[in-house]
Amino acid sequence: MRRPPRIAVLIVVLAASAAWIALDLRRSPEPTPGKSSDSVRQDADTSTAAKEPAIPERSTLGRAASDLFSPHSWMPKPKPAAPAAPVVQEAPPLPFRFAGQFYRDSGAEVYLARGEEIFPVKEGDTLDGQYKVEAVTASEVRFLHIPSGTAQTMQFSALKDEDGAPQRAQAQAKSQVAAATPSASPAPAPGKAGPASLRWEGPASARAGTSFVVSLRVTSGEQIRAAPMQVRFDPAVLESVSVRPGRYFAAERTGNFGYRVNPEGSIFIGVSNQNPASASDAEMLVLTFKPKRAAASAEISVASLNLQGAAGRAIAYSGVTPFRTTITP
Repeated sequence: MRRPPRIAVLIVVLAASAAWIALDLRRSPEPTPGKSSDSVRQDADTSTAAKEPAIPERSTLGRAASDLFSPHSWMPKPKPAAPAAPVVQEAPPLPFRFAGQFYRDSGAEVYLARGEEIFPVKEGDTLDGQYKVEAVTASEVRFLHIPSGTAQTMQFSALKDEDGAPQRAQAQAKSQVAAATPSASPAPAPGKAGPASLRWEGPASARAGTSFVVSLRVTSGEQIRAAPMQVRFDPAVLESVSVRPGRYFAAERTGNFGYRVNPEGSIFIGVSNQNPASASDAEMLVLTFKPKRAAASAEISVASLNLQGAAGRAIAYSGVTPFRTTITP
């Protein structure tokens, strides 16, 4: 069969192309009067874009997108540290011990002990530059620890007579040390004299296991209304058997008497006189001890003493020489 010449094929292709173009031109929308063909084309593109859904914009990956090999930790971020709580200064335990009370018409006067010292306290006092006495009552002393602003309370309760009746002027600390320092009714102020003198009286020697008695005697031109004191002895050598007031503080004249013996070898004593008088080598205090073992010298001494005259005025006194005795087997 004879092939058609190339020219004929080319003519057929051109004719088909022309027909396709003519058909396409018939389908195109007529341009609106006043609009150019470019405007018509832009409107067509806009309408087509409105029909097609928009492709969402891809979010950036931050530093990892710019540097795929940058170091990155997958550990959770540590929580921010909480602010440090303010340091609250705590008040130390009270360095004072209750030693007794002294009653006046205006109220009770409380005595505290610190080491070997006994001293009175009243509302408003500042002790050691750190403790302010805020209140003093018949059963407690309230302190304010100034550096920390902490309130502290020392409580004590009344001692009782042998029949169980409470004594108004005696008191005992609940916790550590107590000895009542009672009071008396007002008395006229006597004339001043020289300082009071005190001395011990007792045996020069005693036998181990056998009790002996020593007394503290006082000479004073002024009337003694109260005498809170502390006596010390060696607990390894001596044992306290009894403590009682001397004749100067006899039962008909004594306002109150109280004491406390501590295991470390100290005795806190408080005594007051309802009918004070001057004293001439008067028996003030009587102590009974029992020696535990032989010793070349057993000593008894006054560690602290506060002689009080009218209106609580302090009475000066000369030093008290310790009592010494030899303990034989």
